[in-house]
Amino acid sequence: MLRAELKAPALDAAGQMALDEAALLGEALDAAIFRVYRWIGPACTFGYGQPWRAARAACDSRGWTQVSPVRRATGGGIVFHDGDLTFSLVFSWERLQTPEAIYARVHRAAASGLARAGARASLHAPNSRPLGAAAACFSRAEPMDLVAEDGRKVLGGALRKRGARGLYQGSLRLEPLGIEPEAAAESLRESVRAEFGGAGPEAFDESRLAAGRRLEPRYRSREWNERR
Repeated sequence: MLRAELKAPALDAAGQMALDEAALLGEALDAAIFRVYRWIGPACTFGYGQPWRAARAACDSRGWTQVSPVRRATGGGIVFHDGDLTFSLVFSWERLQTPEAIYARVHRAAASGLARAGARASLHAPNSRPLGAAAACFSRAEPMDLVAEDGRKVLGGALRKRGARGLYQGSLRLEPLGIEPEAAAESLRESVRAEFGGAGPEAFDESRLAAGRRLEPRYRSREWNERR
């Protein structure tokens, strides 16, 4: 089953990453947790295995000299959060389920929801022509990403596994789809519910927000962000 979206306050990148990890490390999971981010301003996150210097240089090249890139606990490349629709899902990771199967499950559900909202997107075929360099998340599409009709990548995600639980963090670019953020968020919410099971409305759990605050210092630290 899927819990209704947790309505967290607007946060910066460190706060968002900490809140997702708090959900991943939280109490026994009786239902999946789906959350759409609310940002307090432009942000940059980069994958766990990416070099910090590359993320810093990418921000500087955009003129984002005051934006501090934050390392995610999940993988993937550099993501600029400047109008994207960012969301996360904490779910039960079945023992034999591969990362590829999880990406396909989430992204097919997203494509179904977007289609109902009037936007067409499909899974990227592995033999398609690369769209650019690999460092930035949206510079090229990888297998199981969603692409618009013109071939541009519109949805990519990254995963982390902890025991029998998983964290998916996704970024949806709305420009090629021609739909409003509210419509996109609702389509994702409903399609993920259909895939993972329904649940009634739930208010945001203050204890989870407090757990996120306790994790924030690590995501703000040089030891974490500049570790490689």
